[in-house]
Amino acid sequence: MGSGMKKAEIYGAARRHHERGFTLVEVIVVLSVVLLLTGIAVPMLSSYMEDGRRARAQAEAKVLGASVMSFYKDVGAYPTKNSAGTNSYLYVLFSGSALPTTSPWAGGHTWISWGMSARGDVLDNHLLNNQPQGATSAAYATTGSAQWRGPYVAGSTPMDPWGRPYIINVVSATNTSATNYKRVYVISAGANGRFDTSANATSTTEITGDDVGIIMHQRP
Repeated sequence: MGSGMKKAEIYGAARRHHERGFTLVEVIVVLSVVLLLTGIAVPMLSSYMEDGRRARAQAEAKVLGASVMSFYKDVGAYPTKNSAGTNSYLYVLFSGSALPTTSPWAGGHTWISWGMSARGDVLDNHLLNNQPQGATSAAYATTGSAQWRGPYVAGSTPMDPWGRPYIINVVSATNTSATNYKRVYVISAGANGRFDTSANATSTTEITGDDVGIIMHQRP
């Protein structure tokens, strides 16, 4: 009986200890471990997510570049026509279905100024709808050896992973400057929303900073 009572007492003590739960010290230790792991995991997760966005931007830039080149092969010119039907007039094209009414980028840049003026248009008007600057009267030819055979994209052209338009500086395809405007880019301003790449686009100008994109064409 004495032995049974001792076992019951030991069991009861263990049960009471279990029911008492964590001590304050134990809670602090657990919270410290959780916070430590969170501090390690969050930056890693953010880095992986940003890498994914940059990879997506690079892939979409390639797709847009390929679509523009398909247009060029059919029409025999880059998409630079304005609403009056004048070729080589546009300087910058934005992805998306409409030009932004206010700049979505951080800071100014020549491409932004051009794109949001009469020298700009959206890619959709050339690759999707054949309505330069929204005008059906300025449409590219749909008969003959050099004709518009679009649409060249499946639906509206995408915004970049940060919610801003991709830019194509088509001015570099038609400008005759001996030194500037020689490279045509499909480019995103990246996470910081600021274009770091020079608008002059000489034959050696690279995509710099956190800008993401491709060199689509280089003029001799």
